[in-house]
Amino acid sequence: MPPKPKSPAKGKKGKLSKAEKERLKKEEAERKLQEEEEARLKAEQEERERLERERLEREERERLEAAESQRHRAEVAELKSILEEIKALYNMHEQRRSKAKWDRYMQCSGSPDPTIAPEINTYINLWKEDTQKSGIDVVLEESKQTLALIAELEFLIEDMPEEKCDESMVERYRETIVELQNLLTIKLDEATCILLKDSSSMADSETGNLQLVKSNPVINMMLWGNLTKNPRFKSFEFEEQHFIFELPKQLALTDIAIRIIHTKYDHFSHLCRTFWPKKKKKPQTPPEEDVHGMEEKMDEGQGAAGESEEKEGGEKEGGEEEVEEKAEEPTEEKENAEDKGDENGEGAETSATQKEGEPGEGDGDAVVEEEDEEDEDELDDLDDEDTVDMRAYQVLGGVVHFDLLCLPPQPKQVKSWLMTQVTMDELKRVPYAADSNKLGLSLSGNMTMTMGQTLDPKAVANAAAAAEALGAPPVGVTLKLPDNVLFSEEPQMAYWSHDRKQWRLDGFVDVKFDEESRMLSFKTVNFGPLACIQDKHINMPFQSWELRPIGADHARFTIIAAIIEAEIEIKGPLCCFKQTADSDFRSELDAIRGKWMEPRELIKVLKNTGVNLFPEDDSKKYVSISEKDPDVENGLYQQMALTASHFAYSWSKWNTESGTERIILQGCEKLEDDIPLDPQPEGDEEEEWALLMVSRERAMKLKMTEYEEEFSDVHAEGSQFHADLYHMVNDLSTEPGLERMRNSHYRFVDAVYQMLAATRVIAYS
Repeated sequence: MPPKPKSPAKGKKGKLSKAEKERLKKEEAERKLQEEEEARLKAEQEERERLERERLEREERERLEAAESQRHRAEVAELKSILEEIKALYNMHEQRRSKAKWDRYMQCSGSPDPTIAPEINTYINLWKEDTQKSGIDVVLEESKQTLALIAELEFLIEDMPEEKCDESMVERYRETIVELQNLLTIKLDEATCILLKDSSSMADSETGNLQLVKSNPVINMMLWGNLTKNPRFKSFEFEEQHFIFELPKQLALTDIAIRIIHTKYDHFSHLCRTFWPKKKKKPQTPPEEDVHGMEEKMDEGQGAAGESEEKEGGEKEGGEEEVEEKAEEPTEEKENAEDKGDENGEGAETSATQKEGEPGEGDGDAVVEEEDEEDEDELDDLDDEDTVDMRAYQVLGGVVHFDLLCLPPQPKQVKSWLMTQVTMDELKRVPYAADSNKLGLSLSGNMTMTMGQTLDPKAVANAAAAAEALGAPPVGVTLKLPDNVLFSEEPQMAYWSHDRKQWRLDGFVDVKFDEESRMLSFKTVNFGPLACIQDKHINMPFQSWELRPIGADHARFTIIAAIIEAEIEIKGPLCCFKQTADSDFRSELDAIRGKWMEPRELIKVLKNTGVNLFPEDDSKKYVSISEKDPDVENGLYQQMALTASHFAYSWSKWNTESGTERIILQGCEKLEDDIPLDPQPEGDEEEEWALLMVSRERAMKLKMTEYEEEFSDVHAEGSQFHADLYHMVNDLSTEPGLERMRNSHYRFVDAVYQMLAATRVIAYS
């Protein structure tokens, strides 16, 4: 029987024919073409929608701009009229000056008018020549009037408006201040001399030495006289004043006296070259004839100039290249200074003369050139790295005059006779270090003490041994810092150099500070005025800020600074300093916390207490800021003050990224009195705060929120462009809010403006 044919395997497909393959390939190609066509149509549709959307946005923007152009001139004129009306209403500064003059005239107390030269000169000469008023009690009592006259002149200088500033008058006032300060020093020296001449009659019964304390609310004088010359003497403490000094053996065996005068005022810093801000030098352009003549001379003498520069070691040739070379020198010096600052330390350990801020965003080349020129001038003012830059640092807690004096011969009792050696009625200071520069170098070990830095114990021992070899070992001092002054970092000591007219850092070793007891101890060879200094800009830049109304003519201004969280309540014309509920409680601020005063007075008190939140014109050299157009920034502070009764403002992170021409902040109407408004709302409340952008051209509400990932300057739908913040806020406000704003008192508006302009939170946050 023949075999059966094999059946095909189950589940096994047969091979596709060539025609079927072509058909499938064709279907795949058609499918891809269809998908591509659909994608193209979809892209075209999206592009048409995008173009249509952009067209509508452009038409809407053009419509708003057209409407804005019609409103712009009217809004600018209206705002100008409002500001001029308010300025006319609150010419209170002029009224205050007039009232002060009238009050002085009506005093009839015999106190001289310090602004009238004959009167103040008569006062100075009479007290200087009056030997009957040289007792210490009389001098301390008379010093109150002298300090009051100094304060009056300082107030007149600070309160003088710029438009009415008379340079010759200001200079005359400052000269009078210096004369009064010198007079007070002379009278304190005369009173001390009288006391030292009769030290033996006031000697302490236990120690046999002179131990005397005399004081008034501003001046505290401690006097110690070495009458016994005890070789075992090591130290003495004025217990109530918390002041201890330690003397080396050679001083304990000599006729010397130690005088400590702790004053709450500082009569030295204003004598420094670095105390006053630099005035910008206007570029002087020579006439055209001179320019052409200079060009011809430069062309003719190019070869000679090149030879001259080669001899001096320069590689540049020609007049123009020489100018370029000189222009680059300040930049190189600045870079070298920054390099040294990096080597010595960062942050709080930066040297007083080397701490400089980075340039703010948006700075142009012209600004950089101006800063380089000013930096070159500052390098000329700072003799060396131990010189304190008073633009960057300030004296805190007053000045301690630590003087080493010669003890005059004492009266001797011989039987019934009291024999007194006749000496000059002049206080003699004992020169302690013969070669102060060499001695200071030995003490510091050729190192500069910076904030928070301590020397190695071995280095201290070597320095002390070197000082012993020079015959002038260091003197130990321990003192308590004032309880009403806030030191945000470890205190740094400085002494006043009378010859150089500057505060200096060298000559201090073994500096220790007990934060709990506030006791500061150190060793030094520097007798004379001593002081603690602190960085002016330690609280800058600010982390955030907020201005919110809490009632009619009542607002709360909060600044979260680098060290402290400050809250300033503004009510009517007065301000009050507080700390936020979340901030660390600082007992040093008890004396000023909760006290109402005028803005100018509060600013001065906060600075003297160590809470400096008020940048100066050149502070941008020491702090990295978001520099803005000064006219736009100042105008914004005025308009924020006008609307502060009903509209809240807050810091925005986008402000630092918007350049110099645009300012961005958050804003929201707030009418509920003293109810917290969350600056970081959640859910449905996210739209409560709006982003506001202000420039020289316009002000508008942005579509984006604070929490977007990328910045966009697209305006909010349904909003309008305005000429300024004031009119934009009016557009965003309800009628009750506008009514409250219209009823705001002009003195409240002025107080808010003063605080905003003084802190400059827009640029320094």
